[in-house]
Amino acid sequence: MIDIMIARLKHVEWAYQLEMALKKRDIIFDIGSYEQCELGQWLYSEAIRMYSDIPEIELLENSHKMFHLAADRVIKWHNAPRVSTRLDAQAQLDFEEAQRMSKDIIYSITMLEFRLLKKYKDDNAPANLKNMILHPLKTLNSILKK
Repeated sequence: MIDIMIARLKHVEWAYQLEMALKKRDIIFDIGSYEQCELGQWLYSEAIRMYSDIPEIELLENSHKMFHLAADRVIKWHNAPRVSTRLDAQAQLDFEEAQRMSKDIIYSITMLEFRLLKKYKDDNAPANLKNMILHPLKTLNSILKK
């Protein structure tokens, strides 16, 4: 379960960095590929295999790819010199698309987590998993302190 929390946090952090980079013209930003970012590494190294029986994993993968495509277009605009208001308007549309995909990513991760929590809600769940389910903020706080 911790891997899902970290995946969500890493994506939120990255999406925030994208937004901040767009507000500051002096930052040159590189998005990288959807397979190489931290969320992509988690998806392709273990998540897709571990959670293949949960439909949201496919939605997460697709939203993640679409997010990278839109964000990549925004970054290319951001790093290039301003040449036309038409390109500026397209960049705004691309940024809005990246934001929508970001929300879809968060939704898919949350639904994935919810479905897993439902599976582990029974009495046979390990004590540490039950503790994470019963005290998610405490668990998150302990992760962030590491």
